[in-house]
Amino acid sequence: MTAESAKQLQSKEKIRDWQNIRLTPLEESDLDLLYAWQNEPAIRDLTMGFRFPAQRETVKEWIRYQREQNSKSHVVFAIRQREALVGTAQLNSLDPYQRRASLGMYIGDVKRRNTGLGFVSCSLIIDYAFNGLDLRKIGLEVVSINQNAITLYEKLGFKKEGVKVQEYFLDGKYLDVCIYGLHKTDWKFDIPDTAHRLVGLGHLKDLRATDQNL
Repeated sequence: MTAESAKQLQSKEKIRDWQNIRLTPLEESDLDLLYAWQNEPAIRDLTMGFRFPAQRETVKEWIRYQREQNSKSHVVFAIRQREALVGTAQLNSLDPYQRRASLGMYIGDVKRRNTGLGFVSCSLIIDYAFNGLDLRKIGLEVVSINQNAITLYEKLGFKKEGVKVQEYFLDGKYLDVCIYGLHKTDWKFDIPDTAHRLVGLGHLKDLRATDQNL
């Protein structure tokens, strides 16, 4: 790595807003944004989602279903930055016997994309999967034209394991779908102390600080 590229990487690290990004439960108050995002072709198609119109009541039932199924077959989080809903992150196909799951994530707020938000959100849910649920592997599938997502996943340490040739039909073409995987043993990233982790003893620092101020 050249000195210039190292400087650029350091600059990117500085803008990651670890302190103000959280993964929290979905709430019914999130309905309006989720309804809009699930009907937005640019989000729906690149995430290989449901192709047909989603009614508001259907999205409301979907939120309720996520709460009921959390920890059974999957776990879904709202991504919030400074309390505003900006996207969702989830672990699907949870398999406690094989200790693996599939990752899904999208940033619905267009203005907040390419700001490091995706990296922080994915890092938090990967940390939760490996260090909170004791999973050993996380997999994912991404359509081949979604280069921004591929760059993100590779930066997180995911390795390409294969390709499903002409697997996904989009805009008149059959596109390849890339298969990626990340093993716990390959997860080398250290979550900053300022991050709002979903696991660990970091929250005790806040409790001790509060006690000292009493």
